[in-house]
Amino acid sequence: MKKFAFLILASIVFLFNSCKDETQTYDGDPYLHFNKGVRGEAVVKMGTGSTTVDIDFGTVQTLSSSAQVKLVVDKTVSTAVEGTDFQIVNPTVNVDAGKADGKFQVKLLEAGATVEPKVIVFKLQSSSVANASFDQAYTLTYTKACPASAFVGNGQFKNTVSSWKEDPTAVYTIQDLGVTAGVGTLKVVGFMDNGADMILKYNPDTYAVTTPEQSLGSNSNGGVNYIKDAADGTKSSFNACTRILKLRVNFFVKNPATGGSLGSFGDYDEVFTGQ
Repeated sequence: MKKFAFLILASIVFLFNSCKDETQTYDGDPYLHFNKGVRGEAVVKMGTGSTTVDIDFGTVQTLSSSAQVKLVVDKTVSTAVEGTDFQIVNPTVNVDAGKADGKFQVKLLEAGATVEPKVIVFKLQSSSVANASFDQAYTLTYTKACPASAFVGNGQFKNTVSSWKEDPTAVYTIQDLGVTAGVGTLKVVGFMDNGADMILKYNPDTYAVTTPEQSLGSNSNGGVNYIKDAADGTKSSFNACTRILKLRVNFFVKNPATGGSLGSFGDYDEVFTGQ
């Protein structure tokens, strides 16, 4: 039994040493590549002037001598224009001997940012380090974001898509009642059939909007019309830069005596555009 156990132990030691002997160290060319992903997203907030982002690169092993690496723009697929929409702060980076990474900085200019995404595709160049066969293009997508306060503006909004009242020329006052406990409140003054205000809730970070269940007023059949979030799950939101509020809501009827549902008109769009 002891001899058998000894043979097992000897075999394990042999296998362990064999594995250690097979360990290899890469000693080929360093090869250049983007080393922290090949996609990035950024937001340029209104009033900041610019936003600076980092773009990392590296080599597959440390350099034996220093090398210069350039960040260049692939103009054939980029929608943003260098010098107008963005600037490369340090277009050339010197990587010292014994190092294997570096970092570029790109300044995204507010003046060139738009609410529609812009794209910049970057590539790496070096006269002394060859490019790897992988991770050779870095795509940066960015947009402009305006503060929630910019959405209200002068407070005047035309109901450009008017499903309930069917009057796309009607203009309403929208007020921002502020943020409490992380939730913002908008008020569409006098939107309801009974002259009451429509209350909306919004996320101050994402500008996603929800429509709490609330009464529009009584109808001619003795029921009470109500409005709430759409049943189909489509989300509502507003764009603070374009000042457009897009609601997807459900109109339905309740029995005023019992509070029970009497049926639904279905899901509809209501769009309010700043004037």
